[in-house]
Amino acid sequence: MTDGAAEAILAAAAKRFGHAEVFEQTSEAVEVRFEDNRLKEITTVQVRGIGLRVIHDGRVGFASTTDLRDPARLVEMAGASAEFGDEARFEFPGRPDALGTVQTWDDAVPGVGAERLVEMGREGLEMSLKASDAYLYGCDVSRSNGTQRILNTAGLDVELRSTGMSASVGIQEITDAGFLQVYEYRGWGRAFDSVVDLAEETLGKMRQAAVVVPARLEAMPMIFTPKALGNLLSPLSVALNGKQVHKGSSVLRGRIGEQVLDRRITITDDPGVAFAPGTRATDDEGLPSRRTHLFEQGVLRAYRTDLQTAALLGVEPGANAARGYSSRPSPAASNVLVRPGDTSLDEMIAGLKRGAIVDQTLGGGQSNVLAGEFSVNLDLGFLVEEGRIVGRLKDCMVAGNVYEVLKEVQAIGSEPRWLGGTCAPPILVGGLKLAAQG
Repeated sequence: MTDGAAEAILAAAAKRFGHAEVFEQTSEAVEVRFEDNRLKEITTVQVRGIGLRVIHDGRVGFASTTDLRDPARLVEMAGASAEFGDEARFEFPGRPDALGTVQTWDDAVPGVGAERLVEMGREGLEMSLKASDAYLYGCDVSRSNGTQRILNTAGLDVELRSTGMSASVGIQEITDAGFLQVYEYRGWGRAFDSVVDLAEETLGKMRQAAVVVPARLEAMPMIFTPKALGNLLSPLSVALNGKQVHKGSSVLRGRIGEQVLDRRITITDDPGVAFAPGTRATDDEGLPSRRTHLFEQGVLRAYRTDLQTAALLGVEPGANAARGYSSRPSPAASNVLVRPGDTSLDEMIAGLKRGAIVDQTLGGGQSNVLAGEFSVNLDLGFLVEEGRIVGRLKDCMVAGNVYEVLKEVQAIGSEPRWLGGTCAPPILVGGLKLAAQG
């Protein structure tokens, strides 16, 4: 991005307001989609946009555009919005003394064409059709690359180039007994050339789910797979957001240093993992990224903050700001790592006299996320009896409070798995109720 548009906008905003920041973003993505055993669409998207943040008369203004033909209008809009903006409690950061080296770019990714993405999707389709002609196969495969640059009037000028590939495979079956859907997915910053592993895993779970067993209202230990663990991590993420802490709506407000979760649970924000989705040298306000324990052996250690939120809370900025060109910075996760334990998934299953495996869920029910509550329908789950999986649980739901559940940890898995920006193992918990519907 060297055509000078960002510099010109910053110069104009600096002349008008004194304090300004430009966030410039470009991206290119190619996506291939299969649906119901057929190639449905091939999409290519290119985007370039600029967001401008200014401080005018002590208040924050913001505007964004993808039309760079009239930079003066962007400056005018940002200034106009400052009249209604929040009081600025921060200053734009200057150029960092040094930045760590992170790996976010793979030269192979931009060279992956639509034809290869289609071939990958077809390989999975052939596996699905071979397994059963009653299966309906769906697959999304994409690759992307982009650049973002942050400039401000304090002398900051940092740029991040990144690549990514993602894939999801889903298989459905509709029978007289009802509807079954299983899916697997992954995303990473490096190129891959097959979805065969995802298709194999999906087909294996389809076979396991062929036998349906009745559910009843009962409390039992449950294994949350990495795919389902988001039901427990999402309420924590909301409560860790510094904006919620400042508003007083987070149940974690004022609890830094307190034992909140089981001592076996350590959760870390780590923006330095090579090629992981949230890896970056700086956050999206230009602060050098750093690894932060959010919970260390169950003790709350930090909230996620951007510059404004940190100032409001009176704490050191956490370098957790995230944004796109069209949005203001807000506290968010980079890469979330849940420390693995020493028990394999097979050992967890073998040790259950009667329990459940929660793998896919639907919806959030009417739960109060701010209080840590969750209530979800079991989209894919299995009943375990005497140490073995006996069948799929159907038409039932699971509800609980994440803070209570994560104090009832019975085992943490030794096999962490990356799903999106989270790397987590399976976790075995007690104190949950399985409720049959109807």
